[in-house]
Amino acid sequence: MEKIKWLLEAIGRFLASNYLYIAWFFVYFMLAWGLLGGGEAGFMLVLVVYSVSITIALSPIGEILLRLLENCREPQTEVERDYLLPLFEEAYESAKELVPSINQGIKIYIMDAMYVNAFAIGRRTIAVTRGALETFTEDELKGILAHELGHMNYGHTKALLLSLIGNLFFSVIIWFFRLVLNILQIATNIFAHISVIALGFAFFTFIIRIIVEASTFVFVNLSQIILALNSRTNETQADKFAHDIGYGKELISSMYLLQKISMNKKMRLADRAKASHPHLAYRISKLEKLEREAVTG
Repeated sequence: MEKIKWLLEAIGRFLASNYLYIAWFFVYFMLAWGLLGGGEAGFMLVLVVYSVSITIALSPIGEILLRLLENCREPQTEVERDYLLPLFEEAYESAKELVPSINQGIKIYIMDAMYVNAFAIGRRTIAVTRGALETFTEDELKGILAHELGHMNYGHTKALLLSLIGNLFFSVIIWFFRLVLNILQIATNIFAHISVIALGFAFFTFIIRIIVEASTFVFVNLSQIILALNSRTNETQADKFAHDIGYGKELISSMYLLQKISMNKKMRLADRAKASHPHLAYRISKLEKLEREAVTG
């Protein structure tokens, strides 16, 4: 019964935290089905492709592939293991004390890049860059690791995989449509000067291409804006998780350091709408408020 309770809690957190990702996945599904002509055969094709893709992505094989794509490796040297593993295990144990249903078997990896970053992917992978290891103190790294564990706890990484898979199949279909339209455009242009029918067909193909390109542009930008809303909410949610398991001050300290080393340029309105992370000052203020409330009771 306890395991069932944990499972239901995990499902509830996943749905509540990632509703936009999930809803947009179904938008991708319906669009792909419609572009394939609808009908039972089209539905089954989309269902099979998405089911197989999701199963692979969430499997141990998919986890390995994700780590290979991100160039992640396990801590190998004695210095890396002695320094990083205890920090991660401390944060992980704190997370499991608060939420026993958090993903089991999560491991820490290193990405050999000198820019400052940490991220969670798949179901059991958290990675930090060498730049982050060289930049942050031990306490600050604990705060960052606690934040990434928050992403795991709420299923943010799994929801992101759903969105990426949905977008990938949709993109393949759009690419195929563009290819067919380009071939038709070339063929009709060749015969347009000798046939009125061919000229009319060339014009019709040109109009269809414009409609496809314009519709794709609008849809892609709209999807980026909508999914960015969910992503920004996820970031503040992961911040709160770090606070809840006792690493709020450490995370705040790391964010103040990020403010100092970041070279932010002026962002256009469209770029701000598509930003996956809230402004650092906003995140810091939210965490500081949580810390004050914890002190005052």
